[in-house]
Amino acid sequence: MHLGTFIQRWGLARVFALSGFISITGISMVSGYIYFSYLQQNLLQREMLISSEFIQSVSLINKPEAYFAGTTSSDDKEAIEKLFYHVVGIPDVFRTTVFDASYKIIWSNDSTLIGKTFRDNEELDLAYQGKGIFNKTTADEHEKLEHDFLPDDVDQFIESYIPVWNENRDQVIGVVELYKSPRALFETLDRGRNLVAWVSLLGGLILYGLLYWIVRIAHLQIESQRNRIEQASSHSVELTEQSLRRISSDLQAGPVRAIESAVNGLDSIIGQEADAQVSAKPDNDALGKIRSTLKDALREIRRISLGLETPELKDLSARDAILQVIAKHEKRTSTRVGKQLDQVPETLNNAIKICIYRLVQEGLRNAFRHGGGIGQYVGVSVKGPQLILTIGETGPGIDIDHQERINDSEFQGLRGMREKIQSLGGDFYVTRNHKSSGISLHAYLPIGE
Repeated sequence: MHLGTFIQRWGLARVFALSGFISITGISMVSGYIYFSYLQQNLLQREMLISSEFIQSVSLINKPEAYFAGTTSSDDKEAIEKLFYHVVGIPDVFRTTVFDASYKIIWSNDSTLIGKTFRDNEELDLAYQGKGIFNKTTADEHEKLEHDFLPDDVDQFIESYIPVWNENRDQVIGVVELYKSPRALFETLDRGRNLVAWVSLLGGLILYGLLYWIVRIAHLQIESQRNRIEQASSHSVELTEQSLRRISSDLQAGPVRAIESAVNGLDSIIGQEADAQVSAKPDNDALGKIRSTLKDALREIRRISLGLETPELKDLSARDAILQVIAKHEKRTSTRVGKQLDQVPETLNNAIKICIYRLVQEGLRNAFRHGGGIGQYVGVSVKGPQLILTIGETGPGIDIDHQERINDSEFQGLRGMREKIQSLGGDFYVTRNHKSSGISLHAYLPIGE
């Protein structure tokens, strides 16, 4: 279904109410999530930088480069012990591991790890390249074996790999791995997450309400103008039908009667006997040809006038009007027309009834002309505020090239049908039957809620 048809069927306000609510709420929540993620990332990075600067400053004071390099003198051990003391004293730290320049653990809260080497660790590799690494995770995400030591009261924590530089800051001499659980920061982030979510949702709803109010006003104005146009179109249809009836009446009263009089006069001349006072006998062959021509002209004018004339439909229901067209068509063509008219509304305005009458009349005429009267049918259904009229056949139909041209309204008869429907606010489609080469005409006419 085309977007324009969908909007026309459901209404601009309803379509916006659904699509606007989903899109604006979704965009607001996604924007809030992106903003909070950015804020959280920067706060956690700031937390790691503070710890990194603290460790680096303590390292420079105690000068533990020799111990990181593998020296075991008592002075170097004292220096490194002072470094460990200060690192362990960092608030919220519950696990500390110190690596020397060769990936070997030289100190840890867990004495069983001292002396071990860990080289298969991407974060550690990046830290030896001088990059501070941090990851926020939860106790449920046990991606590493060393996470099994987590205390029972720790739900979420930050794992950091902090490079330790030499005095000239041109070489990494070791890496400190910290496990921190800054609960105050995590609680602040949780409150911030909820606040950002509520503010984003509330802001989206306020924006949605404002836009819906604007769209609703515009929709009401459009509907008001549309109703006025439809009323004007309905009046135009009735005026057109009155003009057609007047033309039909004028044809019957003028040319038809004159031709009838001429035909009757010719019949009288041909049938009378020769008068003694007439010097020449009439040319009966010539008069016969004139008589035949006049009769053909008379039949053609009557056919045209009958096609222009629409019966009085005010006292007929739409179903009776359709049945009347079908009966006339079956009598004229000696064919049968299938029908499904159970859903035809009892009451419709006169403009819609006239349009339906003309559509069925023209549609059956096309079905007989192009389909040879095979499988002719007329169906009516109601879906929401629309009446769907279908006229079709299962005969030879029209070739596919013409089918495409029909949808472009290049055929005069069908173009007229489309214009009638669109003037009343409806729509018109031509489709190919799947089980045959015939075609079906589909008219969607507004009948109100």
